[in-house]
Amino acid sequence: MKTILHILILFFCCTLTLSSQTAYRLTVGELFERGLQNSITIQSSIVKSQISEDKVGLAKNRRLPDISVGGLFGYTGTPVILDKDFSFMKRSDTPDWKQNYQVTATQPIYQGGRIKNNIEKAELEKEIAELSLQKDKSDLKLWLMGKYLDLFNLYKHRDVYTQNIEEAKTRLRDIEKMKEQGMITTNDVLRSQLVLTNYQLAYKETENDIALISQQLDIVLGLDESTILEPDSSLLKSRPEINMENDYVRQAYTQYPDLKIMEKNIALAQNNLKLTKADYLPTLSLQASNTLARPVPNISPAQDLYMNAWGVTLNLSYHISSLFDRKHNTNAAKSLIQLEVLAQEQQKQNIRTDVKLAYVKHQEALDRIDALKKSVEQANENYRIVKNKYFNQLAILTDLLDANNVQLNAELELTAAKTNAIYTYYQLQKVSGNL
Repeated sequence: MKTILHILILFFCCTLTLSSQTAYRLTVGELFERGLQNSITIQSSIVKSQISEDKVGLAKNRRLPDISVGGLFGYTGTPVILDKDFSFMKRSDTPDWKQNYQVTATQPIYQGGRIKNNIEKAELEKEIAELSLQKDKSDLKLWLMGKYLDLFNLYKHRDVYTQNIEEAKTRLRDIEKMKEQGMITTNDVLRSQLVLTNYQLAYKETENDIALISQQLDIVLGLDESTILEPDSSLLKSRPEINMENDYVRQAYTQYPDLKIMEKNIALAQNNLKLTKADYLPTLSLQASNTLARPVPNISPAQDLYMNAWGVTLNLSYHISSLFDRKHNTNAAKSLIQLEVLAQEQQKQNIRTDVKLAYVKHQEALDRIDALKKSVEQANENYRIVKNKYFNQLAILTDLLDANNVQLNAELELTAAKTNAIYTYYQLQKVSGNL
């Protein structure tokens, strides 16, 4: 009895502490809005998208002239002239200081398509980064909805345990009166006390789970981690319209981020083949330079004067050794295209199976709701009948407790079915590219 009393005191204190915290009512719209604004994962994806955009700008800059400026300033020692037998002859009178300033501009004229294909590659990578951002947003929304629905179940658990605790207290008082009248044994009193204690412990564990799930959401949503969240109860009352299964498959073929990424990967592989072929083509560039040098070069002895010279050259180069690797590199690039095409086909198969799974599970969840509504009515009526029988000494306590457990489980299963129907609906929206 002392142990039970201590548990009751602890439960009462924890209940007072938790009840003093005001729950923050969170709607689905705010859930998604805050999640997308504050999620570290989404912020990282945005940064990656910005990086890919900068890479496109860098690739386009390769079409511009490459301009370089160089300068040289130094001291030159006096040269010594030696005889054939390395004997000293004389010292040459030359300038002590030398300077050389040069400006060079190189304009690519023909690169075998390298610049164009590199720009195309950077743009494809940018599109993939944007699609990855879209995919991360969809994944985050589904994760948020899963945690949000967990709160629904936990709050329902808490409400059900609260009702059962009150019912168990009332039942215990009636059983104690019957014990005083000698109508039942002490065993019924002890079992009733044990059931009450179990309900109170389950209530406390549910409160802890609400706090834990709230903290997980608080971190992602950018809220204070001690904020206790409460979901909008109107969500369970909604029953969105469902299209035909084939409609979701068609939507997924045009909207699903993973499938779009596969298409871009095929384009990247084709672009890689173009770049591979460009390695076997010559390059042509135009170079213009201007040089200011002191002393005047190519004159002996050197004269301490400045000389300014400019020139324009046309540079043509071709890597003959690349021909030896042409066959293998080209075959590898073509095989990569084939792999990406096969991956796309595999993704389409996965889409059909995922849509089928989500569609069937959603229909099952809706059917389960209709069935469990009737089960709750039956469980409530069954408990009422067995309760009357017990207090009229027509049934034993085990029958009453079993009926109470059936009633409790029926209510919890109905809420779980409702939240599961919502979750499978969002799964269906995700796999079809609508989330």
